[in-house]
Amino acid sequence: MYHNTIDIITRLQDFQDERLRFTVSSRRLQFGMDIGLYLKTVYGYCNFTQIESVFGSTVFYSRLYGGRLYHPDQALTDLHIAFLEEQGIGISLNLTNHFFDQENYVATKPLLQKLHKKGNSIICTNDELALRLKHDFPDYTLRASIIKKLDTLEKIAVALKLYDVVVIPMDKNDDDAFLKAIPEKDRIVIFGNGACAYTCPQRSCYLGISQRFVGKNVSSGCSRNRLPRPDKGNVFFDVIKFADMGYRHIKLVPLMPL
Repeated sequence: MYHNTIDIITRLQDFQDERLRFTVSSRRLQFGMDIGLYLKTVYGYCNFTQIESVFGSTVFYSRLYGGRLYHPDQALTDLHIAFLEEQGIGISLNLTNHFFDQENYVATKPLLQKLHKKGNSIICTNDELALRLKHDFPDYTLRASIIKKLDTLEKIAVALKLYDVVVIPMDKNDDDAFLKAIPEKDRIVIFGNGACAYTCPQRSCYLGISQRFVGKNVSSGCSRNRLPRPDKGNVFFDVIKFADMGYRHIKLVPLMPL
């Protein structure tokens, strides 16, 4: 079932294939850390020049954030963003909250205006937010989040009518027939590595985190104690195989503590 995972120790060079471009998470960034050092340390197995964007949150707080709890000491600062811009690396904002609210949208506009430029992107779960962004801030690239669970060709086709790019769930990395059948592979982001979300049968934590951000009663959390799943730990995928299929845009996350 898990046939597209690899041993990163023996296949480290795969991630330096010149066909690949990476979007990488900033979630392990620490206060005061140089962003260039962070990228070269955490993602040292791929070439720095192949990183096309860094995704996460900024020191500007927004209730539209989602996916992960907000930690200001791990957020991107103006200095981080300026350095990345100098290197030609875009910012990808994690505005993946399940819930759209006009008040929260207006409160986030200063951040949206500040980073609104070609090369930057926004990751969304809520389609109403995506529609507003497409109208109000057209220079952003809109990415459909993994949280949307776009795991069929039909769902992907619908999403691509609104979003510029679609991120597919990492559990679909082992479905070769599905991967080969997806059209417009240049508009697809596929995971190059992963951890708990790979084998999680529900991913219910994401909804609970969204509820926390917007002040709703938290009704959803981690399903680990409710639903059994194999614990694969940190996994790396066969990115060479994916590149041979036509995929170029790869998403990377930091290794999780074991």
